[in-house]
Amino acid sequence: MSLRRAGFTLVEVLIAVVLIDVGLLALVAGSAVLVRRAAEVRTRSSALRAAGNRIQALSAAHCSATTGSANAAGLTEAWMVTLQPNHVRELRDSVAFTVGGVPKSVTLVTRLPC
Repeated sequence: MSLRRAGFTLVEVLIAVVLIDVGLLALVAGSAVLVRRAAEVRTRSSALRAAGNRIQALSAAHCSATTGSANAAGLTEAWMVTLQPNHVRELRDSVAFTVGGVPKSVTLVTRLPC
């Protein structure tokens, strides 16, 4: 007469625990990537906003060649207005920033009549 017990063996339980651990680690790694990407998008959005604001301010100014730079909130901004032929001026604004130790930049360029 053999008695059979219903249940799991120790090996089956250990394999289940390892599989659950691997799945949880994958979720944590995926969350870390999402957090880094969200920080990058936030910083890039701030850089674009700063560049757009500077371009608007430069377009409202008088028609002359100028350069400048500014540093604020981890963003390094440099702008330049150059006069082109036919009474056209080129406005260029570049914003540099660092995300996760990697330097990145955004540059906006437009041409407007004087």
